[in-house]
Amino acid sequence: MENHERVECELLEQCSQVATLVECFAWLQRCDECIERLEELCHAKRPRLTVGYRQSMVARIARLAGAKTRLERRFVHGGGYASRDERSLVWREIDAVFENRISGAVVNVDYIEPRRFLEDAREIVLERVRDAVERHGSAKVNTAFNGEFATKNKRANKSIISKNSEIYQYTDLREWYEQHIIESMLTLLEEFQERNSGWALSRILNLIVNVNKLNPMSAGCYFEVPREIATKRAVIYVSTMDNACFAWSVVAARYTAEKHAEREPPYPHYTTVLNLAGIEFPITLKDIPKFERLNAVSINVYGIENKQVLPLRLIIDRKDKHVNVLYMQDLRDNGDGHFAWIKNLSRLVSSQLSKKKIRNISAIGMYRVGRQNPDKLYIFF
Repeated sequence: MENHERVECELLEQCSQVATLVECFAWLQRCDECIERLEELCHAKRPRLTVGYRQSMVARIARLAGAKTRLERRFVHGGGYASRDERSLVWREIDAVFENRISGAVVNVDYIEPRRFLEDAREIVLERVRDAVERHGSAKVNTAFNGEFATKNKRANKSIISKNSEIYQYTDLREWYEQHIIESMLTLLEEFQERNSGWALSRILNLIVNVNKLNPMSAGCYFEVPREIATKRAVIYVSTMDNACFAWSVVAARYTAEKHAEREPPYPHYTTVLNLAGIEFPITLKDIPKFERLNAVSINVYGIENKQVLPLRLIIDRKDKHVNVLYMQDLRDNGDGHFAWIKNLSRLVSSQLSKKKIRNISAIGMYRVGRQNPDKLYIFF
């Protein structure tokens, strides 16, 4: 197999040596041929390519596209000088290498400061994200900030990769970009330079943007409640198009629906009635105390183990607004977790208590967490 790393290095080195228009066109042709081969390789079915390998190919394509753009600015657009009116950022779409994904790069021409680069790339990125959301109703987005880093005696290309973000039609895109791209990326960049002593950003290459079609059926909140739970009619699981089933469970408890309680439409949207400052979904147990403080509510969390309902988190200071939720894992879908509102705790655990002649579970404190081993759960009757 061709050594693509070597070919890329040769092309980038030759690019800096191009001195005439003839040399420019010859280099551009070789660059286009190389990019075409890389895109074909990304589509190859055999040998099967790993996700990491495909992503490395995308990064190579983006770097070559950046070099191509800068060379064209020198020789093709303006006779060696880029006019002030020319944009310093260029969007280069990369032929899709993953199913249901749009990949592209915001190529840097002459930006030096990372924050300014990310701020000015905003509209380019949001245009692609907005188009995907309009087509599909939702999208999953992640980005990679690519730069050349230098230390005392060597240089290397490094990538700073953001977490996946799920975007919906009601998402404030500008706020999302500010928090999850600009601020998050700058923090990661600073942490990288501090952690890897000696490495410093010397040149901004590009911002790779991957926009994936988000399948709501596997987005974290579409779930079929186990039959043994559903038949008790003690739990309301709100089927939604996002991954905020915890928030929907709280809304269901506070705004009881008379009909179709398992559907989203009967309720106000959780973003309009809950304070979610600093809360990200899917939520974890450690985030619940913050959620409680923000919304003046107390929440008990129960789980299922060996078909038994057990406490995962019990609150001592019960508020006037109190909610019991059930945490369930979908073993058919990578073990993703889902939350549902427990509207009748007595009914939910009645079969467990019948052997003890107990018919009412009003004493919520009957469950305790073992102090000697907090990872184990115990039930006391």
